[in-house]
Amino acid sequence: MNDVYEPMYIPILLLLLGIGYLVVLSTVVMKYRFALSGKILISISVMIYLLVGMYMIGGGYYTDGHNEGPMLFGIGFLEMIILSFAYIFIGLAVGIGKRDSR
Repeated sequence: MNDVYEPMYIPILLLLLGIGYLVVLSTVVMKYRFALSGKILISISVMIYLLVGMYMIGGGYYTDGHNEGPMLFGIGFLEMIILSFAYIFIGLAVGIGKRDSR
């Protein structure tokens, strides 16, 4: 079996990124008004965030065949990379779809 080195701080960092997303999303939604393109990009961002959350909770974890050991420490670099897409789409929504500040 090929073991990949994942430092112990990666799951903690990933959980902080997930919680930080909610803060960033609420700040962006409260601060800016968006055109249709911005609303679509924010919707994509939220959908990505929810899909990554579902994967991390267990659906994708067990589908991939990793059902041994504690789940928290099975969360690693792949999820962190995928979670970055939610932040990217929020940035695009502000950059492209922003109408004005509130």
